[in-house]
Amino acid sequence: MYRRTILLAALLLLAACQTQPPVITDPEGQRRALENLDTFRVNGGLGVWTDEESISTRIQWQQAGDAFDLLIQLPAGLSSIRVNQQDGLATLVNGGASPVTGNSASILLSQALKLSVAVPLEQMSQWIKGLPGQQAQSVKYDAQGRLESMTYVDGTNTQWRAKVLKYGQFNNSIVPATILATGGPYTIRLVLKEWHNDLKGDGLTGGQIGTASKSGSDRLKVPGR
Repeated sequence: MYRRTILLAALLLLAACQTQPPVITDPEGQRRALENLDTFRVNGGLGVWTDEESISTRIQWQQAGDAFDLLIQLPAGLSSIRVNQQDGLATLVNGGASPVTGNSASILLSQALKLSVAVPLEQMSQWIKGLPGQQAQSVKYDAQGRLESMTYVDGTNTQWRAKVLKYGQFNNSIVPATILATGGPYTIRLVLKEWHNDLKGDGLTGGQIGTASKSGSDRLKVPGR
């Protein structure tokens, strides 16, 4: 029994060590690597809540340069919203509805979900990579030079406070694994689990935005609706 307990403890310690990202010895090199992280796909989860309601969804984020594509899905594929943006043009498809276009993916998504403030998708495209974005304020880094927290004020004067709670590893870079952001009445928790070098589906192909897919006709319920 004693040997079995020691073996179990050793395995747990080994697993914990394997899940921890390595220590950064070259912060400037790490920052350059993140700035050069142009093309990637990451799967994970998105939680949104207020004092009254909360939801949890699955997401797939794809990015090529400044272009990004976000697919939001409820469990079991009950409903989906897809929004993408490239070169100042945003496109959104809500379930089986016809695509709508505009200048901002954030605004289109807030209108589709009937949010009182716009989720800052354009800034999130930088936060996901561990970068604060050019419009960030009060930026803080930890002892290893990793992004720790920042604030961002959008075009409607809503202030967002964002923190990177946990880091993981993708290729040779240390990237965020959990991001928490608050703005207006909303708190958003972004969990980034599976990182990939390739792009898939019809959202982003070879760095180009494709036609947003349609699946289902249900609308996504979110806090504040």
